[in-house]
Amino acid sequence: MSFTEFNSSGWLLTGISGSSAPGWLVLHQGRLSFTIPGSVVFDVKWTTIERVVFPWYYFGGGMKLWIGGTQHRLSFVRPNGAEVAMARGLSAAGSPLGLLMAAGKVNDMVSGRAAGKRWRELLGT
Repeated sequence: MSFTEFNSSGWLLTGISGSSAPGWLVLHQGRLSFTIPGSVVFDVKWTTIERVVFPWYYFGGGMKLWIGGTQHRLSFVRPNGAEVAMARGLSAAGSPLGLLMAAGKVNDMVSGRAAGKRWRELLGT
């Protein structure tokens, strides 16, 4: 059996505070892995994934998956954080850099949703 290969950046969402860790999601030779700096979150045969859901409230840019009874929440769109506050501050000060940062966020949403679409195709949900 041949396997499609794909990889993308992603963020592991943890806790109710919305904290996240940047990482890399890879489908290679029938294995799915997600690593963050200094740690492997999971590295399993894709057939051992118990469940994959692409919730509507992630707007196509994220998924939840269960492996070994553990739920992992992944976003392919950079979670909101300091860059949004910085853009607002720059815009309030009249700086055009605020608009550039906002445009970067829009581009990130587009690429994150495209990655989510591809993962949905590959993981069969």
